[in-house]
Amino acid sequence: MHDILLFAPHLLLTLGILLCFVLGTLFKRPAGLYGVTFASTLLAGALGMAAYPSEAPLLPALKPFLATDALTAYFLPLICALGLGVLLFFGGELKRKGHKHDDELYALFLIALLGGVILAGGRNWLAFFLGLELLSLPLYILIGLRKDSGGTEASVKYFVMGATASGILLFGTGLIYAGSGSLDIAHSLRAPEGGGTVLVGLAMVLAGVAFKLSLAPFHLWAPDVYRGAPASVAALLTSMVKAAVGGGLLRIVLDLGPDLWPATVPVLWGLAALTMLAANLAALAQDSLKRMLGFSSAAHMGYLLMGVLCVNQAGPGPVMFYAAALAVMDLAAFGGLSLLDDGTEPVDTLASLRGLGRSRPWAAGLLAAGLAALAGLPPTAGFTGKLLLFRATIMGGYNWLGVIGILGAALSVFYYLRPLVALYLREGGAPSLPERLTVAGGVAVFLVLLALVGLGVAPSPVLQLIP
Repeated sequence: MHDILLFAPHLLLTLGILLCFVLGTLFKRPAGLYGVTFASTLLAGALGMAAYPSEAPLLPALKPFLATDALTAYFLPLICALGLGVLLFFGGELKRKGHKHDDELYALFLIALLGGVILAGGRNWLAFFLGLELLSLPLYILIGLRKDSGGTEASVKYFVMGATASGILLFGTGLIYAGSGSLDIAHSLRAPEGGGTVLVGLAMVLAGVAFKLSLAPFHLWAPDVYRGAPASVAALLTSMVKAAVGGGLLRIVLDLGPDLWPATVPVLWGLAALTMLAANLAALAQDSLKRMLGFSSAAHMGYLLMGVLCVNQAGPGPVMFYAAALAVMDLAAFGGLSLLDDGTEPVDTLASLRGLGRSRPWAAGLLAAGLAALAGLPPTAGFTGKLLLFRATIMGGYNWLGVIGILGAALSVFYYLRPLVALYLREGGAPSLPERLTVAGGVAVFLVLLALVGLGVAPSPVLQLIP
């Protein structure tokens, strides 16, 4: 019976997807779609917390695919919690913009969530690729929800780049299987007979993952896609999606054998350093807040990669904590933008932010808190997360990488301050509409702010969950 409980989160999300489609088929404008999506996500996360980690035997059909270790126990509830946070903003944005076919949109949201859960808990290359594709395919549609040229361009750009990255990643997994004779991630990366074939395959897999995480030089799609996508979908991309892909990357790195690790270190070092430098410098020149947050998100992936590089010396704790903290920070920033966008005028440029700190205090406050946390200001989650990462980097002996990271963090303060100045120290132009915060929006603001400050002031409860 316990093996069914281990698979229950996946079954619940699948049931939620089917219910959305059935309700949409039976009724023209079905009520309860939001409730079905919310309940499926909440129950999946709760069951994940209750069932994992586990040493109970799995069904023979599931055992090769599903990992029941502490890594799954951490990332599965985290992904569901982030999904709930995004859903609070996503549902409100759908209602404000009056989108049709809500049943399909909520089903696509749950499909992406299911993909993230499979990806973070997969122990097999087939599960890894299946999860990644289930995570990516709905985003091609969700990114294009805005019915303008910007939304279409963002969707097409993400589709073309994503399909290319998926092809490279799939070819890489094929090479790993050809060299090792195994689809199990741990066994294939530790097999001594793999040799150069597995190494080339691993390089291609890392290239595909680097695209999904927007690591330089594969990061240039991110600013355009985030600018063209609705703010709540951008929140999904930067929080839940990157947490799931980061969990998958961490599993790969933890499973690397002694033959592959020495060749992987310089690749990860170079990706981290290049990403932190290139993305932070590019963000300085942006006037669009979404484009700036796109480069910012890429830069933070560079910081995260520092922690991945140090897992053998400092353990997975710093990178796992920062994955959660970064997801909450990005959720706050894009969630605030989603609440500020009332459908009358786009809120994206620095000029459009002027005076909103006074006229729209709750939405602007959430955006400001997210920016402050991304800058690493205390007492937010960003400060504690960066402190743990830089400490781990020095412990691991990567001193120069730590210096590059500190320089990048110092540079980022300048471009995070510009929106804050526009929000609170600049007079607005035409008066904006009065703030209309729904119950879901108010709950979202409270919970995200609580998580931002709670992870910064009291990180111990989360750190105790990390192996």
